[in-house]
Amino acid sequence: MRKMRNLHLWIGLISSVFLLVEAVTGLFLSEPWLIGQAERGEMHRAMQAGGAFGVEQASGAGSSTAPIVPRAEERGTSLGTFIRQLHEGRIGSLDIRWAVDLAAVAMIVLTATGICLSIRTLAAGRKRKQKRTTVAPETI
Repeated sequence: MRKMRNLHLWIGLISSVFLLVEAVTGLFLSEPWLIGQAERGEMHRAMQAGGAFGVEQASGAGSSTAPIVPRAEERGTSLGTFIRQLHEGRIGSLDIRWAVDLAAVAMIVLTATGICLSIRTLAAGRKRKQKRTTVAPETI
């Protein structure tokens, strides 16, 4: 049981670092004003218009820049459209960005506190182990 607990602790600790990075970067992508960038709508319109984003296409005579074509919502399945809308912070015409942002903040708080608790648990286990090794020789 102890080995399973340690395995769970270490896997959770390592994966929570990645989860924390995902939640923070997702929040920054959702709300670019948090890092001093343009508003979300401006970035989205620039991406749809082709903006400064281009793809180099090699041809026999040289290379040219062609804009990246955004994915149209009509393409793909309705499940794919629903998932894309959720990641954009909307369901149909309903704006739920606040709920997505709230979930990201909750994930950040839960992950950060989980990391702190895991580190405390590891430190307490290390102290317990040291205490056992120092007490054992004295009793013999």
